[in-house]
Amino acid sequence: MTVRSLRRTMLGDSGAASLIPVQAFHSAGEAMFALSLVGSLFFNVSVDAARPRILLYLALTMAPFAVLAPLIGPFIDRRHNGHRAIMVISLGGRAVVAILLASQLKTLLLYPEAFVLVVLAKTYVVGRNALVPSLVERDHLVVVNSRLARIGAVAGLVGGLAGLAVLRLSDAPWVLRGAGAVYALGALTALKIPRPTGEVPASAIVEDTEMHGPGVQSATVAMVALRMATGLAVFHIGFALKTSGAPAWEIASVGVAGAIGGFGGTYLAPILRARYDEQLMLTASLFLPSAVAGLASLRFHQVTAMAVGAALGLAGSVGRRAFDGVVQTEAPHARRGRAYAGLETRLELGWVVGALVAVLTRAPNWLGLVMLFVGLGALAADRLMSQLAALRVQAGTSSATLPLRLLETAEAVAARGDRQQAMLVAIAAVEAAAGTGSIEPIELTEFQRIGRSAAAENDPDTEAETLRLAHELLTRPA
Repeated sequence: MTVRSLRRTMLGDSGAASLIPVQAFHSAGEAMFALSLVGSLFFNVSVDAARPRILLYLALTMAPFAVLAPLIGPFIDRRHNGHRAIMVISLGGRAVVAILLASQLKTLLLYPEAFVLVVLAKTYVVGRNALVPSLVERDHLVVVNSRLARIGAVAGLVGGLAGLAVLRLSDAPWVLRGAGAVYALGALTALKIPRPTGEVPASAIVEDTEMHGPGVQSATVAMVALRMATGLAVFHIGFALKTSGAPAWEIASVGVAGAIGGFGGTYLAPILRARYDEQLMLTASLFLPSAVAGLASLRFHQVTAMAVGAALGLAGSVGRRAFDGVVQTEAPHARRGRAYAGLETRLELGWVVGALVAVLTRAPNWLGLVMLFVGLGALAADRLMSQLAALRVQAGTSSATLPLRLLETAEAVAARGDRQQAMLVAIAAVEAAAGTGSIEPIELTEFQRIGRSAAAENDPDTEAETLRLAHELLTRPA
């Protein structure tokens, strides 16, 4: 099988095929890095000794976002071809730091160097998520995101097994050196990612309208809740099993169950997306772990702990694919580096808050699971009621609201003299209407050409004519 046919099998005929080796090296390196740290943080010390180390680790996982959101996101957006450059820098930087950390794993330098590695890893995620919509058609986003996640899961498993083999033959520093080599290979392959072409410059008005739309906001709340539940479950179940005297392999088995669930979610997400929309997928992703946690709270032991881990892994994987699809579809004109940096910050904050609740409260086994059952179940029920209510009142008004609101914004911006941004908002309005089927694809393509030409020419008469055409398209009888 040639490389070309392998890419087609794994990712389809997609511009994102070049991301396959990059994602694989990233995930394999991350698995080896995590393996080199986990023993010193948790398994080899008592519960009381583990708590302060874990609290410091949680601070390290959250701190990178103080850099990521205000600095890295805008940097990506300002640079031409910034998404690809960020991925190269992230992988290359981690290669260097991992090799340096290998000789300082048992010193206090572990923490600042691990901090840099986490910053660069999160930067990679932002760059990748921002790049995918530039390479993939919107209808294929969930499929491509799922396949990239599946590739990452397989590569992570391979990297973890390789790390275990190195650990058995040598020690943790050599695992880190191996991770450094894998990261370096990832940086080299990232250089082959094609440059995105044909994108319209982002508009602050369009970004604000899209990122604060009800669809994106609702999806963000659901995904933050899932991340919070995962953070709580990881440490609550880990402490519960360790307190009961469970060996390390039993604790690790819960993580393995979660990984298997997450891998299964990469197959399930495209199947669900073919039948249901992303918002309903997110609602189902909240219901599943809620129900399993409720059952597990009746009798907590190794098997039920693994069931909770598998349910959260599956739900988190399906939910993340749906969440990315919502953002990439409903906010296509957002300045993606800044947008994804902000979103990743919220998701990581949710994970850290959930983990802090587990570490600081040390709730009884049953109570922690009841918290998951009640919290996720209540949010899922609220979302389902809202979705059912929306279906009852849906008569085409909801789909018509956004295009008309954007058209009003475009006209208001043009009246203030900001005509180039007005053209971008007008294009967004017509694209939103095309998504409802009220505008034919050929009309959309022609209007995009006219609108971009008007924005480039900066001619008041041409721009006024373009706005008039947008008004005519959006207000004509169905």
